Amino acid sequence: MDSRMKFKWIASATIICVALAVIYVTKAFIITIIWSLFVAYLLHPLYSYLLRITKNKQVSALLTLSLVFAIFLICLLVVLNALKTEVGLLESHYTIQDTANNFLIHVSGFAERYVPDASQYAEWASRQFEDFSKDAVPKLLSLVSGASGALTGIASKTVIYLAQFFVSVLLVYYLLIDGENAINKATHLLPERELISKFLDELKPIYQSLFNVYLITCLLIGVTAAIGFFLLGISYPLLWGIIIAVVALLPLVGAGAVYAPMALYYLVIQEYTLGVAILVFGIVFLTVIPENIVRPRLAMQTASIHPAITLLSFAAPLFVLGAVGIVVGPALYGFLLAVYRTNIRRREEEEASAAASDGEEPVC
Repeated sequence: MDSRMKFKWIASATIICVALAVIYVTKAFIITIIWSLFVAYLLHPLYSYLLRITKNKQVSALLTLSLVFAIFLICLLVVLNALKTEVGLLESHYTIQDTANNFLIHVSGFAERYVPDASQYAEWASRQFEDFSKDAVPKLLSLVSGASGALTGIASKTVIYLAQFFVSVLLVYYLLIDGENAINKATHLLPERELISKFLDELKPIYQSLFNVYLITCLLIGVTAAIGFFLLGISYPLLWGIIIAVVALLPLVGAGAVYAPMALYYLVIQEYTLGVAILVFGIVFLTVIPENIVRPRLAMQTASIHPAITLLSFAAPLFVLGAVGIVVGPALYGFLLAVYRTNIRRREEEEASAAASDGEEPVC
């Protein structure tokens, strides 16, 4: 082994050791970096649109982040306003017990009309529920005291959370400005640039279909729910729209996990018209139309992905990685799918080239 080869091995080993050391000292921010990459990717279309208007990268990135912060601030104010109102209603123990007893009366009446021999169980259920409601307040107070201890633990990590938040904001800002340029430079340094270019051509529409189409559909479901609940006269329509948009992100759950119990509640308290209206509205406008019309039309503009792959990519990693699985899962599945499609595309091109060369007549 000559000196040049020894130098290459030593340099490679040094680079690997330094890279592992960098990963180790940055491990507290790995999840932050992953979320920053994900958010920057989602915000890139908005950033590109603003860039065409402002012609300035820094201004476009700042406007993009400002819009996101404004949306989250509005959502937070809506949630806090609803909590403030409901906590004010629950301050009295008698209010809690009266509300529980009134709801039980409605349930008993509903059961007596539609369930045979339900009356013999109604009195026993009433006593049990009343005892439960009397014991609920002390237990809630104990939970509040336990929550205060948890809040103390969270407060002790406030510095870490703030550091992660500011690092995430800065990463998203610089990824929006220089992310595309960095990818182009990295691609230029890699060998087999033509193959890498084909791979990226396959990867981009796959990620757009897995991330952008999925999230846009969930946001449209949330907006539709907020408008529909407002027209139906449901309390806190914007809050319910936010909840449904978040729940729609969860695989195997969907908006039905919100509007179905809501419709059942109004049916139990004998508001049949409103209950049926919520159920019909939810099935038609929050399930059938988004899943069968909106999502396919949006997906037509990107890569076609089998629904089973989409389901697995979002659902399976949640049970292994937690919330970050929503990002890592589709990224990994999409990467493998892009590798598979790139390989298929390369083989088809090679077969077409071989067939074309075989079809040429030999020149004498």
